[in-house]
Amino acid sequence: MQAEVISAMNALGSAILILTALWHGLATWHFGFHPARTLAVTTSERPVSPIAMELFRFLAGLNLALVALALLSLTQPPGARLVAFAVLALANATQLLLDARVRRLGLARGALFAQILAGDAVFTAANGAAAMIVLATA
Repeated sequence: MQAEVISAMNALGSAILILTALWHGLATWHFGFHPARTLAVTTSERPVSPIAMELFRFLAGLNLALVALALLSLTQPPGARLVAFAVLALANATQLLLDARVRRLGLARGALFAQILAGDAVFTAANGAAAMIVLATA
């Protein structure tokens, strides 16, 4: 019975890594390939700032690295994924805090930004929980 639970927890960890890779892949897509559109939908700044677009492209590169981390972690035994889960939880937590600040200041708006905020919360919790599971089953 205990082996079945650990196996299920390991499968859950793999699913979290796959979903996290998809989440950061979407961020890479929006920030890297469509920064002007993403800024136009999530802010009221007009015209859209070329500097902001370049910062979004930079953010796309960081998100692409997180995609690689999540996917490469799938090649590791479940017990060796702790660092990846911790880094992914921290990356999403910092974005959640910064997104909340930007929203509080009235600098961001709209449904897409609300989805970004919610996704950052979900993936902070999911990767944090997965890290705890790794620690509990080690």
